[in-house]
Amino acid sequence: MNKRGNKNILFKKYFIMYFFALLLPMVICCSYYAYMLAVINHDDINTRKTELIHSASIFDTIVSEVNYLGDCLTSNVEVNHFKNLDNVMEYPNTYKIHELQEALPDLYLVNQAVYDYYIFFDKSEVVINKSIAYTYEQFYDLYLRKDNIEDFEKWSLDRTEESKHYGFLPMEEYEIYVKKTKENLICYTRPLLSTTIGGDGHVVIYIKEDVASSVMPAMEEGSIQVVQDFSGNIIYKAFDDEMTISDSDIENLLQEADDEKDAIQKEVNLGGEQYTMISLESEASGMRYTNFVPNKIINQRLTYCILLLVAFIFVGILVDVILSYQISIKNATPINDMLNKMSLRIERFGGHQSALASLKEAFTYLADSNDKLSNALNDQKPYLQTAFVNRLLFSGFQEEKEILRMADYLQYQVENRTFWVLLFRFHMVINGGEEGDQKLLNTFSASLTELIDQKLPGSLYTDLGEGQLALIMNTEAAGEDEIKKKSSELVKNIKMQMAPSLAEKIFVYGGSIESSPDRIRESYLNAAYLCYNEAEQIENTIIWYDHRENHSIGYPSADMHVKLVHYVTTGDEKGLHDYLEMIVTEYFIESDLPVYVQHMLITDLQSTLFRLLDLVKLGDSEYARYYKELEKNHNLPVLNQIRITLNLFKELCQFMNRQKKMQDADMIAGGIVSYIDSHYGDPNLSLSMVADQFEISQPYLSSLFKQTQGIKFSNYIENIRIDKAKDLLRTTDLPIVKISEMVGYGSTNSFCRAFKRVTGLNTSEYRND
Repeated sequence: MNKRGNKNILFKKYFIMYFFALLLPMVICCSYYAYMLAVINHDDINTRKTELIHSASIFDTIVSEVNYLGDCLTSNVEVNHFKNLDNVMEYPNTYKIHELQEALPDLYLVNQAVYDYYIFFDKSEVVINKSIAYTYEQFYDLYLRKDNIEDFEKWSLDRTEESKHYGFLPMEEYEIYVKKTKENLICYTRPLLSTTIGGDGHVVIYIKEDVASSVMPAMEEGSIQVVQDFSGNIIYKAFDDEMTISDSDIENLLQEADDEKDAIQKEVNLGGEQYTMISLESEASGMRYTNFVPNKIINQRLTYCILLLVAFIFVGILVDVILSYQISIKNATPINDMLNKMSLRIERFGGHQSALASLKEAFTYLADSNDKLSNALNDQKPYLQTAFVNRLLFSGFQEEKEILRMADYLQYQVENRTFWVLLFRFHMVINGGEEGDQKLLNTFSASLTELIDQKLPGSLYTDLGEGQLALIMNTEAAGEDEIKKKSSELVKNIKMQMAPSLAEKIFVYGGSIESSPDRIRESYLNAAYLCYNEAEQIENTIIWYDHRENHSIGYPSADMHVKLVHYVTTGDEKGLHDYLEMIVTEYFIESDLPVYVQHMLITDLQSTLFRLLDLVKLGDSEYARYYKELEKNHNLPVLNQIRITLNLFKELCQFMNRQKKMQDADMIAGGIVSYIDSHYGDPNLSLSMVADQFEISQPYLSSLFKQTQGIKFSNYIENIRIDKAKDLLRTTDLPIVKISEMVGYGSTNSFCRAFKRVTGLNTSEYRND
């Protein structure tokens, strides 16, 4: 009895010893696993915070662009003149609409995120933008309105309230008659500059919901995304259609976060569900961006891992008990044998490999999520870089901190740097003659951009079209000689890598060297002016802009001729008007130039005009009229000479602008004809298909085709199909069914009717003839 009792006691001692010896490693492993679960959950939240911060930065850029567009429109001289007019839809005042539209900015040069903008003029009761002009009632009936507005009177009241607002309005659904669709749009409004209490009108800018949703973080199931303006009003809200969440519930939760500038995180209850609220207020725009993520989404993976841990602990304890029992029952076994058997059995049951495998799986998932976020943000960079370059070259930035913010995001150095612009221009023919076709220009652009990416990775450049490319150069502070030497070496290396037939036709113009990024636009303009004054430097690697100071009495700089030629030959009526206005104001009104200097300036202007007549292809009668005006102008008083000379410049510029539009129309029409000639066998070939292919409207395509080809679009397609069918009937024995398919008819009956209508014969008669 004592022996059996001693044996039981010995068994218990062995069992307890082995049980805790096996339990201790499992406890350590489970503790580490629990710690890693906490780290993973924390990283999930931080990932969402980082994603929201980046999205807010991109959304701020869109807000900044919209504000800039609003500034341009409300401060536009033509807009402020037009708001005082009435009866503008009646002849002869309708030309004022055309003048206003010519002065309005193109969206693709300002902000590609904007859906469209409209200017409401209360005095004349018309709505105008770059492409449309409607009365208020026409705009309501035929163009665009809120989907919940039932009649014109309610629309007028809503518009009156809208005109008093400055900033963003909540996103609403709009009915767009032009496209026969409905869109959710975010509306930005601001009143026109006015000295009256009632106001003279307002500007409305729309942003599509798709733009906002593409900028905000990717939606998770059950999550809610909110954007508020600086007043706390919700302008954008996105959530699942099945959810019923009111704005007031969200605003109550966000009131507590108003004083927080950094990204905050807190647990909240919304509509009976628990959410993790991640919110931040942008210092740049004052907008607040918030993401409500359901706790069940955040805890879903955590719950799965905890269940896996519980299962692992249960199995581990069960295995521990079995092993401890088996080892203890064999107390006579040497300790070394027992340890070896325990080690073998631990390996057989998997030991701690399950926990390590789960940790590896969790880390792999986290790394994949971060890669997807990084790729999504990198996909946005080319669009932001293009907008950044266009702003630097064309419209400029109002504040330097805007440049610094965008440059920091794009990882482009701008602080303590020197800037200049190199303008590459491809001359199709060096010594006169007609320019080559578009394929050669495309080859030049592709080759040049590829070489720039090789020689200067990460540089900023843009293709200006028509064989021109602008490259923004920058370096640490350096002397002018060193900058010119560096630029010449770059251009020589690029030309050496290009085909000789392309390299010999490239001219490069260097703009002025500037010390601030907000002066890059000036450098570009100076380089552009040189394009028309290159005769004396044609052998130079780079034709540099020379801004030597002029100490003579107030007289225009030597590039006056270059600028006038540039504006007239490019048909830039706005640029010409502004430059001539500057000359008159600065040199005839505000300065006390001697009379003989005024006559010299007028003579220079007339000489430039005389030379321009040789560059412009006019008819004999037009040439005679211009020369007659110049001759009559010779002995008139100074003011009359100025007026007549400036009017002649404007008429010549208008003529060049019309010629340019006609050339563009001929080019498009030629491309359409070529497209039809190569796709006539497609049964889906139609007016809408071709309009979509060339990205123009169907009415414009129909009118353009009729004007340039002298035949209706549908008749041309029918004629070319019948001509091809005639050839097949004469030269082959193919059956009629096969021929009708080859020339693009969906059915044989349709083909036979069309053939009879065009030729007067049926297919059998024509083949037998």
